[in-house]
Amino acid sequence: MTRVASKKKSAVKKKKSAKKAGAKKSAARSKSGAKSKKSPKSKKLPKSRNPPAKRTMKKSSPRDAGSENGSLMDVILDHSPDGIVAVDRKGIIRYVNAIAEDLLKDTAGNMVGQKFGLPVDTHRSQDVRISGEDHKETVAEIRARETKMGREKIFIVSLRDVTERASLEAQLRALSDVDPLTGLLNRRGFLEAAKRQLNLAQRQNWGMTLFFLDLDGLKWINDEFGHLEGDQALIETATILRKTVRGPDIIGRFAGDEFTVLAFEGTERSDSSIKIASRLRKNLEEHNARKRVDRKISFSIGVASFDPVKSPSLEILIDEADFKMYEEKRQKRCSR
Repeated sequence: MTRVASKKKSAVKKKKSAKKAGAKKSAARSKSGAKSKKSPKSKKLPKSRNPPAKRTMKKSSPRDAGSENGSLMDVILDHSPDGIVAVDRKGIIRYVNAIAEDLLKDTAGNMVGQKFGLPVDTHRSQDVRISGEDHKETVAEIRARETKMGREKIFIVSLRDVTERASLEAQLRALSDVDPLTGLLNRRGFLEAAKRQLNLAQRQNWGMTLFFLDLDGLKWINDEFGHLEGDQALIETATILRKTVRGPDIIGRFAGDEFTVLAFEGTERSDSSIKIASRLRKNLEEHNARKRVDRKISFSIGVASFDPVKSPSLEILIDEADFKMYEEKRQKRCSR
């Protein structure tokens, strides 16, 4: 009996200890689940005494072909519509792009380090004429801007090909300065050309002669035969003047029936004003010899001389020659 009772007691004890162990395990599981639901706090790292280094990007030079920025700059400069030249304050070329090579008709290898031969003006643009070995002339518009490269002063010069524009402007100027009927300079064109010539004559100490001519009876020709015949008489007068004077001399149709000639007073006797006037009358006679009597032309002439020492103005010369021309015209009327 005692053995059976002791066996029962030990079995009860084992059950109780098993229940206690199971309760402890379930309590431990519940605690671990509660901890897992809470967000874990991050550990604060100790502050470093030295701050982290900043990332820096290495700047590449504009002509660095190995870098992306350098390649892009090369493309921009070499395919710019303008030629670009960098010039230092001493006027030495530091850089030339491909378009500038074409315009200046030379290579960068030859030009860099050499003196820049064109004007550098930061205040206004200019048109310059560039001639190559083929003697073909290019007109370029040149602009300049001052900047700094570090502490060094640099001028960025741009060159743009404006040859077509310059050609068109020259044609328009020629049309505005030329008389469409005779092909001679008109009043405006003659005055501009004559003033330049007189300034040159004064510097070079050259004598010059101004001829003022009036086609006689143009109104009568127009009334009698029509304006087409009057225009023909003007054209024939221009032809006689061209035949008489030399290349450097300036001829113009000053007004309706008035013509002007500014001729060099050369050192040779054949270039004197008297000889020129004599040639003019001779060429007129030869012209009339081939014309019908009612189609012959005549003109009155006044002459004024330019003395480079006294240097009278063009306006004074024209007034003097005009007065003498009317004197000759008046004498013709009186002698009829």
